[in-house]
Amino acid sequence: MFFTKDRNSINENSGIKSSFISSEISNDFKNSSSSSLSDVNSFRSSDRSSYTSTGIDTFRGRNYTDDYALKSSKSNKNHTQAIAAIQPDLIARTVSAPSSAVPGSTIQLSYEIENQGNATAGYSYTKFYLSQDLSLGSEDIFLGDDYVDNILSGYYRSESTTLTIGNSVAAGSYYLVYQADGYNYVAESNENNNAVADVINITKPDLIVQNTSNPSSAAAGSSIQLNYQIKNQGNASAVASNTKFYLSQDLNIGNEDVYLGYDYVSGIAAGNYSSESTTLTLGSNITAGNYYLAYVADGDGNVAESNETNNGIAGAITITPAQKSDLIVQNTSAPSTASVGSTIQLSYQVKNQGVGGAVATTTKFYLSKDTAFSNDDVLLGSDGVNAIAAGATSSETASLIINNAIATGNYYLLYQADGAGNAVESNETNNFASKAIAITQADLIIQNAVAPSTTAVGGTIQLSYQVKNQGIGGAVATTTKFYLSRDNAFSNDDLLVGSDTVNAVAAGATSSETASLIINNAIAAGNYYLLYQADANGNIGESNETNNIVSRAIAINGPKPDLIIQNVSAPSLVDPGSLITVNYQLANQGTATAGTSTTKFYLSKDAALSNDDTLLASNQNYFYSGLGGGYYSSESDFFVLSSSTTFGNYYLLLQADGNGEIFESNESNNVTAKAITVAAPDLLIQNPAAPASANIGTSITLSYQVKNQGNGKASINSTYFYLSKDGSLSNDDVYLGSDFVNNLNDLAPSTISSESTSLSISSTITTGNYYLLYKADGSGSLRESNENNNVVAKAITITAPDLVIQNTTSASSAAIGTTLLVNYQLKNQGNGSAGASKTSFYLSRDTTFGDDDISLGTEIEGSASLTPSAVISRSTSITLAPTINAGKYYLILKADGPGNVAESNESNNGVYITTQITLNPVNGGGFNSTTGYGLINAAAAVAKALGQSTFADVPDLGGDNWGADAIKAPEVWAKGYTGQGVIVAVIDTGVDYNHPDLNANIWKNTKEIAGNGKDDDGNGYIDDVNGWNFVGNNNNPLDDEGHGTHVSGTIAAVKNNFGVTGIAYNAKIMPVKVLGSDGQGSSSAIAKGIRYAVDNGANVINLSLGSSSPNSDEQSAIQYAASKGVFVVSAAGNDGGTAPIYPARYADQWGLAVGAVSYNRTLADFSNRAGTTPLAYVTAPGAYLTLDDDGYLGIGIYSTLPGNKYGFEDGTSMAAPHVAGVIALMLSAKKGLTNAQVRQIVTTTAANSLA
Repeated sequence: MFFTKDRNSINENSGIKSSFISSEISNDFKNSSSSSLSDVNSFRSSDRSSYTSTGIDTFRGRNYTDDYALKSSKSNKNHTQAIAAIQPDLIARTVSAPSSAVPGSTIQLSYEIENQGNATAGYSYTKFYLSQDLSLGSEDIFLGDDYVDNILSGYYRSESTTLTIGNSVAAGSYYLVYQADGYNYVAESNENNNAVADVINITKPDLIVQNTSNPSSAAAGSSIQLNYQIKNQGNASAVASNTKFYLSQDLNIGNEDVYLGYDYVSGIAAGNYSSESTTLTLGSNITAGNYYLAYVADGDGNVAESNETNNGIAGAITITPAQKSDLIVQNTSAPSTASVGSTIQLSYQVKNQGVGGAVATTTKFYLSKDTAFSNDDVLLGSDGVNAIAAGATSSETASLIINNAIATGNYYLLYQADGAGNAVESNETNNFASKAIAITQADLIIQNAVAPSTTAVGGTIQLSYQVKNQGIGGAVATTTKFYLSRDNAFSNDDLLVGSDTVNAVAAGATSSETASLIINNAIAAGNYYLLYQADANGNIGESNETNNIVSRAIAINGPKPDLIIQNVSAPSLVDPGSLITVNYQLANQGTATAGTSTTKFYLSKDAALSNDDTLLASNQNYFYSGLGGGYYSSESDFFVLSSSTTFGNYYLLLQADGNGEIFESNESNNVTAKAITVAAPDLLIQNPAAPASANIGTSITLSYQVKNQGNGKASINSTYFYLSKDGSLSNDDVYLGSDFVNNLNDLAPSTISSESTSLSISSTITTGNYYLLYKADGSGSLRESNENNNVVAKAITITAPDLVIQNTTSASSAAIGTTLLVNYQLKNQGNGSAGASKTSFYLSRDTTFGDDDISLGTEIEGSASLTPSAVISRSTSITLAPTINAGKYYLILKADGPGNVAESNESNNGVYITTQITLNPVNGGGFNSTTGYGLINAAAAVAKALGQSTFADVPDLGGDNWGADAIKAPEVWAKGYTGQGVIVAVIDTGVDYNHPDLNANIWKNTKEIAGNGKDDDGNGYIDDVNGWNFVGNNNNPLDDEGHGTHVSGTIAAVKNNFGVTGIAYNAKIMPVKVLGSDGQGSSSAIAKGIRYAVDNGANVINLSLGSSSPNSDEQSAIQYAASKGVFVVSAAGNDGGTAPIYPARYADQWGLAVGAVSYNRTLADFSNRAGTTPLAYVTAPGAYLTLDDDGYLGIGIYSTLPGNKYGFEDGTSMAAPHVAGVIALMLSAKKGLTNAQVRQIVTTTAANSLA
């Protein structure tokens, strides 16, 4: 994982080299000229043209990006001792800054940094402070820093930057301090001459209020005019501000005081004043009484002043009560009754009997069951009322609608003055007036309806009727509608034939009406009811809505159609489940046109239609212009006869107008019958042919015939095949396959279909004697006349080969990277022949085959076929890949390794050579270009650090702890070395330091007091109790990606009864966040993170990150760590490349590079190799790979994840923390080991060296 972000700004209290500036610094200052400062912007990449950062990813899995541009400076490859002998020496000189500045403003600086030492100085930062004296301490004010690039011996760089003076800086005279190499990045020959100082005065304005003018009294609700002056009596200009105004009972402004408003004041120069005026409104709810009117200069605190306590001044003012209106309703007029749905007219007056004018208001009207207003009263409407002067009256009128939903009964009509509460009144309880009103409802009925009893299609009929209102309320105008219906109840399918308008009808009154209706030509002749419907549109809310309809019988005379079925064509013999096509004519032998109708088809045992006949289908006959009298229509329909239909003789019935949609002159002649016979096939198997024996795992070829001896055709069907221990089919028989009959065509009665097919004999079938069963219509999809004659049997014997390995020999040792010759015999001890097979070879650390064994491959050329009891001798050369870990193994041979031969016993194919084979390292041991020095050995490394021989083996932990087992960590724990007293810095995406499996082992900066906002330990980082976040430049290094937490768990997860156990489970983890939530970061952040870890007590640093390009910042930081005795472990990268990426490649000088091995201890395919240039490269567990048919399944290392979770990750990122944990174990056993000693011990005790 790595970086793309620009550099982040340094924490402002970091890296002060000493607590004082020597007296010589003031002399330097005296000899310099005064000028100005310029240009520091928390260093953007644009400020450093030689640096461009691009994307680099983590060493997790296979998603790795290798782009990373770097600074153009050379890598320093000098030996550590040489660096100590020749050193640079940086000083600041020729400073230029303004003589004064205002808090909140920016200042420009310029200066020079000279290297007066005898060696090149790497990049550094100049820091700037305001100090009251010439000694730097925690009380001094940090202003910022400025990046300075490399400086050759005897040269200098001209620099400029911009600094901001904080608002909180007090006015006064200060020293402006320039501190070269403020973060101690450069090791110098003289660390006491870095600082120089200049004098600067910090000035501030001071605003006061003077010459105020305001009225001595005012009424609540009125406006007042104020005049005043704002004077700046300070020594610096004041920016724009706001004056705020309050009413107070005393001279102290508090939350209980009344805020009145503010007034904008422009900027004021030092010594000047600004004359101001403003108008304020006094709220009408202000309590009358005596107050102070307070003026507060800079009321929002926008101006940083030298005196913040003299901004206020006050003048006395008396507040008198507000002049309020008082609205009442008088002289109301409204009807005493009203019907539901009607409109009523009102008149009334609104009087203002108060002493103050009333604004425009709204009168609201309600229906209430009493004279007092309540929330359940019904709002009827409202009326706008203009403003009314004190003592005046406004006459008003309004129209209100009585909604249909209102129930009848006695009510009060309430008038509410100022219904919306817009007016401020002296009395808010006298706004209502009431008027009694009764709400009534009409009830309309039809009576005395007169209509003719008969009429003809196309004729006009005259109607008369009365609409009576038998309710107690009047009815508004309504509409009567007329319908033709088949019954005397109204429904949606009744035919509307006309309507009639009825005027309003008073309660108890009757309205006599007449109407003319036309009987449309499209109406069919027949018997109907003529329905009269009062208030058909529902305009009136009635007391009874169910009595609006009356009916009169009426006969409609005219010609009628008469539909029959004729000329039916249908098959006389049909099969169950078959498709039947029927052709027929629908004839109209009546005298009128017939509309659309439906023909229905039935299966019946006789020629008469009855309720027990089976409906087969329906066919709707669409006639857009109708089927005229004397005409017919040729029709066709098809349908499927159910396969469950019983065989026998039937009648196919066709029914014209099956739904009775047409009124016909004859309703009894709609059905026509046609005789039909339902037939059935009968399938049987004859002349079956099959081999007498067959091997499991092979295919056999069969031939047979299927005969249909029934009277119905057989549709598409299949023959099924089974293996049975007897000649009858049962549920425990073995299904072998199926075969479509007659090429998916129907098989006619008395016909035969000759068939052949191939069947596979599964490798899971037990050998022995069987019957091969052929079953006609195996799926049972056909209904046959005889279902018991479908099966025939044929005897067959099932055999199987059984391959074993015997008489194996090979050399007792071989070098990794060479070939090994293996001799053996392959025997078939089964009762069936074995086809050609190939033997596979494996290396195993034990004598049982498992997923941790190393596949050496499978023979390229297979063996010849073997008959039962046959033996052949084989000889194969096996290549030993350079990725294999050196050591002792068992050689396992597996007959038929790919599993191509089906055998009677699949568990006896493997055999191992009893004498272990020793695999020696490439080139006899030591470093090689693939695995470097090989798998790290914690037991051997810690023992050698103590001057002992390697520790004795202990039982493996197994399960998810296989990584610890592989590097022999439990052997070290057994000796009492668990990482105690060692701090491991994880420089990564951060660490979830609240994780229950990590929290107890998180490093704490005990010199820092949490949360006090101070740099208590003077290390340049405020409140860095749990480490530092160089991405956000803050003290919260929590993991927002997951990578760093996973790495930390492998190093030092607590040993307990849950989760995982770290390699050094008593070590401490120092969280240092340099990568963001996207797994990206900058080289600057990484270099700073390394230096932070070194300076704050880390003993080991884990870098599970990298890039394809070198970077001088990181190289310098790693060199710095080595010089301070801190050991750096770096992941080699996940590209499967021929050499590690950076910073792992710096292991040619400092620290260790780490590649990843799988569960079987071979180098993972994704892991970068060691390379041809010798360097301290070892391997460690990074992925668990399980072989499968497609190659492998990568599972990874199990460890901690943020949010109290755990999970698997794979990559060299996961291998590196195993090695970091081993280094922690070494240091817990032997304090003071140098970088060189650790490198020598680890590489000489790793697998390639020990072997």
